[in-house]
Amino acid sequence: MPIQRIGSIFLPVSDLERSIAFYSELGLVSRGMEDWGDGRRGATLFCDPHPEHAALLTLAEVSDPPAAWDHSVMCLNCSDVTGMHTELQGRGVRVTELETWDSPWNHHVMFDVYDPDGHRVNLIEMVPVTA
Repeated sequence: MPIQRIGSIFLPVSDLERSIAFYSELGLVSRGMEDWGDGRRGATLFCDPHPEHAALLTLAEVSDPPAAWDHSVMCLNCSDVTGMHTELQGRGVRVTELETWDSPWNHHVMFDVYDPDGHRVNLIEMVPVTA
Protein backbone atom coordinates (compact mmCIF):
# COMPACT_ATOMS: atom_id res chain seq x y z
CA MET A 1 0.00 0.00 0.00
CA PRO A 2 2.31 2.81 -1.18
CA ILE A 3 1.71 6.41 -0.15
CA GLN A 4 0.24 8.34 -3.07
CA ARG A 5 0.14 11.94 -1.82
CA ILE A 6 -0.35 14.10 1.25
CA GLY A 7 -4.03 13.99 2.20
CA SER A 8 -3.91 17.19 4.23
CA ILE A 9 -1.71 19.15 6.60
CA PHE A 10 -3.43 19.77 9.96
CA LEU A 11 -2.84 23.10 11.64
CA PRO A 12 -4.22 24.03 15.09
CA VAL A 13 -5.84 27.48 15.14
CA SER A 14 -7.49 29.56 17.85
CA ASP A 15 -10.21 31.25 15.74
CA LEU A 16 -11.53 29.19 12.84
CA GLU A 17 -13.37 32.00 11.03
CA ARG A 18 -10.35 34.31 11.20
CA SER A 19 -8.01 31.59 9.94
CA ILE A 20 -10.34 30.62 7.07
CA ALA A 21 -10.42 34.27 6.01
CA PHE A 22 -6.62 34.55 6.19
CA TYR A 23 -5.92 31.46 4.09
CA SER A 24 -8.71 32.36 1.66
CA GLU A 25 -7.01 35.71 1.08
CA LEU A 26 -3.86 33.76 0.14
CA GLY A 27 -5.91 32.00 -2.55
CA LEU A 28 -7.06 28.77 -0.92
CA VAL A 29 -10.71 27.75 -1.13
CA SER A 30 -12.63 26.48 1.90
CA ARG A 31 -15.50 24.05 1.55
CA GLY A 32 -16.93 25.53 4.75
CA MET A 33 -16.77 24.88 8.45
CA GLU A 34 -17.15 21.31 9.62
CA ASP A 35 -18.69 20.08 12.87
CA TRP A 36 -16.38 17.36 14.13
CA GLY A 37 -18.61 16.54 17.12
CA ASP A 38 -18.13 17.17 20.83
CA GLY A 39 -17.93 20.93 20.16
CA ARG A 40 -14.92 20.53 17.86
CA ARG A 41 -14.80 22.36 14.52
CA GLY A 42 -12.51 22.43 11.55
CA ALA A 43 -12.28 23.46 7.91
CA THR A 44 -10.56 21.91 4.91
CA LEU A 45 -9.03 24.13 2.26
CA PHE A 46 -8.00 23.38 -1.30
CA CYS A 47 -6.01 24.95 -4.11
CA ASP A 48 -8.19 26.47 -6.82
CA PRO A 49 -8.70 24.58 -9.00
CA HIS A 50 -8.12 21.56 -6.81
CA PRO A 51 -6.84 18.48 -8.63
CA GLU A 52 -8.86 15.38 -7.78
CA HIS A 53 -10.44 17.35 -4.92
CA ALA A 54 -7.21 16.82 -2.98
CA ALA A 55 -7.24 18.65 0.34
CA LEU A 56 -4.24 20.80 1.10
CA LEU A 57 -4.79 22.19 4.58
CA THR A 58 -7.13 21.30 7.41
CA LEU A 59 -7.59 23.91 10.13
CA ALA A 60 -8.44 22.41 13.51
CA GLU A 61 -9.88 24.87 16.03
CA VAL A 62 -8.51 24.32 19.51
CA SER A 63 -8.99 26.35 22.66
CA ASP A 64 -5.29 26.52 23.45
CA PRO A 65 -3.16 26.08 20.31
CA PRO A 66 0.48 25.19 20.83
CA ALA A 67 2.92 28.05 20.45
CA ALA A 68 4.02 28.61 16.89
CA TRP A 69 7.63 27.70 16.29
CA ASP A 70 10.04 29.93 14.44
CA HIS A 71 10.17 27.92 11.22
CA SER A 72 7.77 27.51 8.32
CA VAL A 73 5.08 24.91 8.96
CA MET A 74 4.52 24.45 5.22
CA CYS A 75 5.61 25.74 1.85
CA LEU A 76 3.04 26.76 -0.77
CA ASN A 77 4.07 27.04 -4.42
CA CYS A 78 2.66 30.26 -5.87
CA SER A 79 2.84 32.55 -8.85
CA ASP A 80 3.67 36.27 -8.62
CA VAL A 81 5.26 35.99 -5.17
CA THR A 82 6.67 39.50 -5.50
CA GLY A 83 3.17 40.90 -6.07
CA MET A 84 1.78 38.86 -3.16
CA HIS A 85 4.53 40.20 -0.90
CA THR A 86 3.76 43.81 -1.87
CA GLU A 87 0.00 43.33 -1.41
CA LEU A 88 0.26 41.59 1.97
CA GLN A 89 2.80 44.08 3.27
CA GLY A 90 0.54 46.94 2.13
CA ARG A 91 -2.33 45.45 4.13
CA GLY A 92 -0.17 45.30 7.24
CA VAL A 93 0.22 41.51 7.27
CA ARG A 94 3.42 40.37 8.97
CA VAL A 95 5.85 39.06 6.35
CA THR A 96 9.58 38.43 6.09
CA GLU A 97 11.77 40.06 3.45
CA LEU A 98 11.75 38.72 -0.10
CA GLU A 99 14.56 36.26 -0.79
CA THR A 100 15.86 35.02 -4.11
CA TRP A 101 18.21 32.14 -4.78
CA ASP A 102 19.07 29.76 -7.57
CA SER A 103 19.48 26.02 -7.75
CA PRO A 104 20.67 24.12 -10.80
CA TRP A 105 16.97 23.60 -11.68
CA ASN A 106 15.06 26.71 -10.61
CA HIS A 107 15.21 30.41 -9.79
CA HIS A 108 13.40 30.86 -6.45
CA VAL A 109 11.60 33.91 -5.07
CA MET A 110 10.11 33.47 -1.61
CA PHE A 111 9.06 34.93 1.71
CA ASP A 112 7.25 33.81 4.83
CA VAL A 113 3.89 35.13 5.97
CA TYR A 114 2.58 34.78 9.53
CA ASP A 115 -0.99 33.57 9.96
CA PRO A 116 -3.26 34.93 12.73
CA ASP A 117 -1.86 32.37 15.22
CA GLY A 118 1.77 33.17 14.36
CA HIS A 119 2.42 30.10 12.18
CA ARG A 120 5.00 30.83 9.47
CA VAL A 121 3.95 29.80 5.97
CA ASN A 122 6.52 29.93 3.17
CA LEU A 123 5.24 31.24 -0.18
CA ILE A 124 7.59 30.38 -3.03
CA GLU A 125 7.71 30.84 -6.78
CA MET A 126 10.01 28.54 -8.73
CA VAL A 127 10.89 29.37 -12.32
CA PRO A 128 12.76 26.62 -14.19
CA VAL A 129 16.27 27.53 -15.30
CA THR A 130 16.57 27.24 -19.06
CA ALA A 131 19.81 26.12 -20.59
